[in-house]
Amino acid sequence: MMMWIKLLLSALILGYLVWALDLSAIFDLLKEADWLLVIAACLCLIIGQVFSAIRWAWLARGLGLAVKTGRKIQLYFLGMFLSLFLPSIIGGDLARGYLLAKGREHAGWPAAASVILERLNGVVGLAMVISFCMFFLDVPSMWVWLWNTGLVVGFIVLFTAGWWWPKLQDSAWQGKLSGWKILPLTSPEFAAAWWKSLPVSLLFQALVVQSHVFLGMAVGMELSWFVYGFMVCLIALASALPLSFNGFGIREAGYVGIAVWFGASSEAAGAMAALWVFVLLIAAIPGGIVLWRMGGTKILQKQKSSNAD
Repeated sequence: MMMWIKLLLSALILGYLVWALDLSAIFDLLKEADWLLVIAACLCLIIGQVFSAIRWAWLARGLGLAVKTGRKIQLYFLGMFLSLFLPSIIGGDLARGYLLAKGREHAGWPAAASVILERLNGVVGLAMVISFCMFFLDVPSMWVWLWNTGLVVGFIVLFTAGWWWPKLQDSAWQGKLSGWKILPLTSPEFAAAWWKSLPVSLLFQALVVQSHVFLGMAVGMELSWFVYGFMVCLIALASALPLSFNGFGIREAGYVGIAVWFGASSEAAGAMAALWVFVLLIAAIPGGIVLWRMGGTKILQKQKSSNAD
């Protein structure tokens, strides 16, 4: 049922954009686009995904899972492919976590935690980029104050994890969540992996932003890098919410709304959004190749029985 609600919301938002925007103008911009810049955008995203896979490998090792970085890169691209092309009930993150744990005794919790914490590390990177860009933009000062206050509180929580995490382990984790007790989240090895991964998250977000800058340039959307950084990272957070199908609709509407707010053409923003979907598809191709070489979706069929630990 939830899947159909997400599909409906995505369809409604995309349908509204089709009705509200000048499609002929968007098509004209796409026909005249500089495809060398589109290729550069594809390369930025692919390189960024490789860095994200390396970040995931570091965090998994900090949790005690020894896996070759090359294997992590393969699984990361596979997860990206599944997120785009298969029903979200499978989920790219769920699939790569399962495949990481597959065949390893008692690896279910560390593998799941590595995926969740890798995403959380990326969210921290997103928040930091948004905070940085806000200082260069004409946005309400209250927004800047509230956002940076939240960011500071978040870092305080992270820095004090060694104090509150053991207390939480003793009092709160019961039942199905009890597996979190075994995770070495306060160990020096994991702490080193976490803080080493944060600059990689910033680099990844910068590459994603630059990819959008190239796409905007390809269709003549002239905005500063800081506007792109604010827009792309904020929409990335919004589209990650479980409200639509893989963020479709929310992402495109967000791009158009924020770009127009900063003075860009709605049609140019729509053309950039369409090119971003194309870039996502191109960057997901390596994951499709990995899935094919691993035997297709049948590798996920025994998930419930194999991942019981």
